[in-house]
Amino acid sequence: MVQSFCRRIDSLNEWVGKFSGWLIIPLILLVVFDVTLRYVFNRPTIWAWDINIQLLGALVVLGGGYALLHGGHIGVDALVIHLSPRGRAIVDLITSVFFFFGIGVLMWKAVGDAWFSFQIRELYTSVFSPPIYPFKILMVIGILLLLLQGVAKFIRDLITMTSTEMKGRP
Repeated sequence: MVQSFCRRIDSLNEWVGKFSGWLIIPLILLVVFDVTLRYVFNRPTIWAWDINIQLLGALVVLGGGYALLHGGHIGVDALVIHLSPRGRAIVDLITSVFFFFGIGVLMWKAVGDAWFSFQIRELYTSVFSPPIYPFKILMVIGILLLLLQGVAKFIRDLITMTSTEMKGRP
């Protein structure tokens, strides 16, 4: 049952990561379009920068769980490269305290900010003034996906630590 939970979280983050990765295409097209209008035709847009920020932000926040799933976050491999799988799992379990504390604070602040932004229907402070609250809600979703992937990793590290420990016993 626990393994099934972990596989579901992996599948969800795999799908969201691959889907959100496609946001790079409209992002590139938007930048090329805006640069062409700005420097070739001397007709800059008032909306491209705001949309660019939201697309890039969505790409980043939705890719966090995917990056954790595939080991794409920064780590200090020099300290754990010579450890056994059990040793790495123990180090990861110890350092997961920092991960969960940081994600907890981030989630707490993001939920409060997104809720307030939604209540007042917050807009960007720009000439174009698109709504910003959908992006803030998307941030909460991205942080939740990262948190869930962290829980799945924590569970796997516990299993690795205990199953390797059990193998050494008579």
